[in-house]
Amino acid sequence: MFARTITIIVVLAILFSSFTITLADPPRPIITDPALVDMDARTKEVQDLRFGMFICWSFSSFSGYEWTPGVDDVNFFNPTGFDPDQWVKTVKDSGMKYILFLTKHHDGFCLWNTDTTGRKVTKTKALEGVDVLDEVRKACDRHGIRLALYFSEGDWSWSGRKDIHTSVAKPEIKKAQLRELLTRYGPIEYIWFDHAVGDGGLNHADTAAFVKSIQPGCFVGFNHGDQSGADIRLGERGSAAPLDDTSAASIGSEKRASHMRGHSEFRLAEFTYPILEGQGRIGLRGAQWFYSLPENDNRCAKPEKIYRDYLGAVRFDNIFSLDVGPDRSGRIREIDVQTLKTVGEYIRGERTLPPPPIFEGLGTKITASSVWQDDPTYSATKAIDGNRSTRWGAAEESREGWIAVELPEAVTVESAIVVQGSFNRIESYQLQALIDGEWKTVAEGKTLTDEQKIEFSPVTSNQFRLEVTKASEVPSITEFQLFEHIDQ
Repeated sequence: MFARTITIIVVLAILFSSFTITLADPPRPIITDPALVDMDARTKEVQDLRFGMFICWSFSSFSGYEWTPGVDDVNFFNPTGFDPDQWVKTVKDSGMKYILFLTKHHDGFCLWNTDTTGRKVTKTKALEGVDVLDEVRKACDRHGIRLALYFSEGDWSWSGRKDIHTSVAKPEIKKAQLRELLTRYGPIEYIWFDHAVGDGGLNHADTAAFVKSIQPGCFVGFNHGDQSGADIRLGERGSAAPLDDTSAASIGSEKRASHMRGHSEFRLAEFTYPILEGQGRIGLRGAQWFYSLPENDNRCAKPEKIYRDYLGAVRFDNIFSLDVGPDRSGRIREIDVQTLKTVGEYIRGERTLPPPPIFEGLGTKITASSVWQDDPTYSATKAIDGNRSTRWGAAEESREGWIAVELPEAVTVESAIVVQGSFNRIESYQLQALIDGEWKTVAEGKTLTDEQKIEFSPVTSNQFRLEVTKASEVPSITEFQLFEHIDQ
């Protein structure tokens, strides 16, 4: 009787397994006929992806530098634990719906089994014969995740890397590689073209047309340069914004944003930044888009910031590609896994978001005691712009100073965050509020860490001031934020 019960259970298990396999969605076919593609519907489909993981993994993951020229031996790429299912599980847990995968950086090392060069992952000892892109595609299909691709247009290996800022023209190789990517790996949501070392000899209009000739529903974007043919506005280190706000296409680069201005063919906007820096590079050595250095293993953007940027993407119908660089083993760092798990909990409503900094959207006026060389690049507004790669700096030779904020109406505040990055110049400070016409100190201290939260008894005012009373060098603040008291 017992043996018969086991047999029945085994048979039922096999039948159930077969049944579930039968019900699984088959891989989506590549649509090659333009007449079968409704671009308005496709625009909505891509917008609805909303949040994805940009995965940068290549030679630079092992060098500690963003760009890694001069590597001839493909075995420089030496992961020990490549695990695409760990990547995709992290993607799903975080509420993401797609992966934007780096297929080739400027060094010309291909993460797929290309026929165009021996500089490819399948020739490495660590992953001999393993087509990484194919494994990522299969993992995405298993878990219902869509796939987009990053591709460097230029390639140092074509020119002997004599000038890392340019690439010789090899349009036929560029087209051959794109043809492989667009015919072998299923439908591609969009291609994120990196123009940093040139267009590789095929201009952007022709590049876009070539992509559309193979997959007419694949969106095309260029991070800078001529935007002819682009239908997605890329935002490298950008931010959420309406489609016509090109200033958000690339924080800190007017030239890059100017390439986007006036282009009428954009259908949607994307923005991206690395989780490692959270848009702030102050004090960060090593790479940012790729795995950096062991010294940065505990550095990560806050889940609340990521979630607020996700909400910005929802608000403006953008898509948000958060860059996460797998480590040298080939796995996503545990700090990233846990951070993104928290983001997923916010997205699913399993957590309540703390109140945002009060400066967001309030028309805050900010002044300073002085500005470094009267240069607007270091004005007081840089301390509340949400961008940690900018900062306020006081005048030359000063060893004290202040920044003050004036709000349109009084707010009850109970905490502040002051970020000075790696400068560590502040030796004493006071946080003050204007009450009954007088500046009253609500908190003070002798030193500040790179990023310090200051808590104090709730105080109500419309004017607050951070006064640096002593500094070892010119006072400089990367970010100054105040947080409202919320009655529980």
